[in-house]
Amino acid sequence: MKNKSETRSILDNFVIYTRNQFNKFIKIIRIDNGSEFNYKELYDKFGIMHQTSCIETPQQNAVVERKHQHILNVARSIMFHSHLPKQYWSYVICHAVFLINCIPSATMQFQVPYELLYKRETDLSVLKVFGCLCFVSTLTNNRSKFDSRSKKCIFLGFKVRIKGYIVLDVKTREIFISRNVVFHEETFI
Repeated sequence: MKNKSETRSILDNFVIYTRNQFNKFIKIIRIDNGSEFNYKELYDKFGIMHQTSCIETPQQNAVVERKHQHILNVARSIMFHSHLPKQYWSYVICHAVFLINCIPSATMQFQVPYELLYKRETDLSVLKVFGCLCFVSTLTNNRSKFDSRSKKCIFLGFKVRIKGYIVLDVKTREIFISRNVVFHEETFI
């Protein structure tokens, strides 16, 4: 989300997505008085109870505040380990959330969040070390006989609903998705 003005469309999509994909119904939305969440039409349409916390009382949103802190702590650790500049923070956050959802949670009696939501085992074979060196196969129609067969890249994560890896070309700084990647998970640039 780039602007708060996108909140309504994202909320619309989220409510519908959770119903269609998981047969789950959102019952309550609690906010911290952000005006972008004033969306009475949506709440009335789906029978969602809209709650607000008192001004300057983050402790009333304690669960969300703790989860936010957990995500930031994991992301910060990944960022330090990868040596990537802060401009790639959004990829780090997505990777942190992915990892958190793939490991057992003490608050969920040591069950795995991903497995609870999707009702299937987590495939840990896709896990790769964030920020590691990787080589991406170049497309055959873009190369001659003597051109390099791969590009030196940095692994930035996974793309939802696409079987490929998000990578950063070291030379051009272009970010793209590829399936044909060889990882060197112990090497960082």
